[in-house]
Amino acid sequence: MKRKVSILALLMLAAFSVSLLSACSFGKSADLEMSESSLSLTVGSTAILSATGGSGALTWTSGDDKIASVENGTVTAKSVGSTVIRAEDEKGKSCSCNVSVTNKEITNVTLDRNTATVDAGKSIQLTATFTPSDASNTNLTWVSSDESVAVVNSSGNVTGVKSGVANITCRTQTNVEASCTVTVKGSTASSQSSNNNSNNNNTSNDRPPANDAPYGHFNPSYTYRSSDFVFPESSTRKLTRSEINSKLSSLSGSSVSGSFAQDAVNEIYARNGYCFRDAHIRNYYEAQPWYYADESFSTSDFNSIENYNINLLLEYT
Repeated sequence: MKRKVSILALLMLAAFSVSLLSACSFGKSADLEMSESSLSLTVGSTAILSATGGSGALTWTSGDDKIASVENGTVTAKSVGSTVIRAEDEKGKSCSCNVSVTNKEITNVTLDRNTATVDAGKSIQLTATFTPSDASNTNLTWVSSDESVAVVNSSGNVTGVKSGVANITCRTQTNVEASCTVTVKGSTASSQSSNNNSNNNNTSNDRPPANDAPYGHFNPSYTYRSSDFVFPESSTRKLTRSEINSKLSSLSGSSVSGSFAQDAVNEIYARNGYCFRDAHIRNYYEAQPWYYADESFSTSDFNSIENYNINLLLEYT
């Protein structure tokens, strides 16, 4: 009898244990897991995250909404940086995803033409198209393989200097590029020489070297003379500090602007058609046969050599 009671007690205890284990297992919630542990997005793009294993509805939050926001698991990249997207269930369990946001870079650049021809002293406009069209960083750099043949400004406007061939390259900050082969015909220097032969007031020794021309908005009917400028070659050749010091120390008399160094800067502006506000300076240049004002003047018209020389000359003003 006692043995039967003992066996019955053991069976009841075993049944209770199984019942207890089943209840505990049923009441335990699984860990919350994110579908992605990290995301790399570009500004303006989106991604969808999900979380599994939680209890009840999820609450989604972003560590920095300015970098990336989240709504019901949909992440929207807003600005460059990194943040953490977190999901939390009703029982307080959470999981997260690290999000990194970068700019949408240009992946391809094309020009409206691969080859072009321009006369010396004339200009053509090159136009760049990039992919994707909504790239974040659209800063482009334009360079010429030979600025003695052709120069290009920051907006892709190419000016022929002398007969020859130059490659004009458009490049992104991530070194994606496209090029156009530009053939320059004729020679501004030759046309100036012809003008000089018919103009007894000018001599060939008084004319700047051939690579002085053309200037941005030059008067093609006029024969340039070295005496017209403080530095006749400042639009086509990088000046040196030694020659600037030597030239400025050799000048005498009165400068137009009150500083010969400023005069040298002004003449670069004048060669590109700048309309001077100061009446005295404006009257001086309007009296020069090579100058004419251009209402559409922009500093983007300067070529890389002119920008270099302007910055150097300003150290002496």
